[in-house]
Amino acid sequence: MKITVITDEKGNVIGTARFPKRKAKGDPTYQPVAGHGQQVHEIELPSELENVQSAEALHRELKKYTPK
Repeated sequence: MKITVITDEKGNVIGTARFPKRKAKGDPTYQPVAGHGQQVHEIELPSELENVQSAEALHRELKKYTPK
């Protein structure tokens, strides 16, 4: 599963977004936008993180998988 990750200038994960694989006709399109000093990365979400319940825990673990 792909996940979009937004990082700050220090590489800390500050936000994530998951989008459905398929959209119905007429569904809106969303795309995260990075602010000043931030970056947007699309990564393959490791299967062991697919059911993490806490955003804090997910962000901490995702930092290991985002480019520096």
